[in-house]
Amino acid sequence: MEIPEPGDGYSALTESVAAWTDPDRVVIRIDGTRADRMLNGLLSTDITLLQPGDAALSFVLTSKGRPVAVPKVIRTQDAILLDVSRVALPGLLDHFGTYLPPRLATVTVLEEARRISLLGPCSEGVAAEVVAASGCLFVPRDLSDGGGVDIYVLSDEDQSAVAAIEPAIAAAGGMRASAADYEAWRIERGIPVFGADITADNLPQETGLVERAVSFDKGCFTGQEVVARIHYRGHVNRHLRGLRSTEPSTRPHLQPEGAVYSKGRAVGAVTSSCDSPRFGPICLAYVRREIAPGDEIGASPDAPTGWLVSELPFTST
Repeated sequence: MEIPEPGDGYSALTESVAAWTDPDRVVIRIDGTRADRMLNGLLSTDITLLQPGDAALSFVLTSKGRPVAVPKVIRTQDAILLDVSRVALPGLLDHFGTYLPPRLATVTVLEEARRISLLGPCSEGVAAEVVAASGCLFVPRDLSDGGGVDIYVLSDEDQSAVAAIEPAIAAAGGMRASAADYEAWRIERGIPVFGADITADNLPQETGLVERAVSFDKGCFTGQEVVARIHYRGHVNRHLRGLRSTEPSTRPHLQPEGAVYSKGRAVGAVTSSCDSPRFGPICLAYVRREIAPGDEIGASPDAPTGWLVSELPFTST
């Protein structure tokens, strides 16, 4: 599979500001007489701590501690919004159908809603200008999620935000990012996505997101027993790491789902890869816990080196 190369939008993402509308995201609205209490029992984060306008990352887990979805949870004045991967939507709706009684919590998929992310060092100033002109929902992104601002266009009344974005980013020397631009930016920052880097095969501790997405003080939630047992008394056998080519001018890309090897045996698998303008060929991959950052691994049993295991994000090095 040929990996597309980033273009001019990558420079905007890293040097000024770029707008990125992710087609993978969908917004769900949850409200009702006991929506907060019922939903808090299904989320790994503690939504009782969120004030209107606040956001937090969370897992939705099965009873065996496996991810159903990894939503961004947003508190508004009158409801809770979940910004979730479209790949996770069918399983999440089935999960809610089982555990959220409709008379207590209503689940609505906002099919027309869009998330427009403004990313880059000038993003907050541009976002403030856009939101001042439109009044739509404005949610700062955590630095662990690359920083920037997410603007949510939830209704026809918010369409003025869309019209305001183009001139605002142009005035700041920015532009819209392509999928290849965003993918390189995302992988450099070690941001996993559901469906590629996180699936139902993973445990939360493997993903590196537990510190941000799990509360160990909130009380019971579905899947808590498994997550807590690993946290307090155990470990996982693999972790999401970065892989960086030691010979970027000559090494071929590692492809998603391809195995990686150490001393002739498979020790992990690639989940995402890109051609980074800054770092050359890089990947996200799950590797066994005994393979430490700084170790070299290879793309085949006969090529045991060529890829350096790195902590995430790459941008911290």
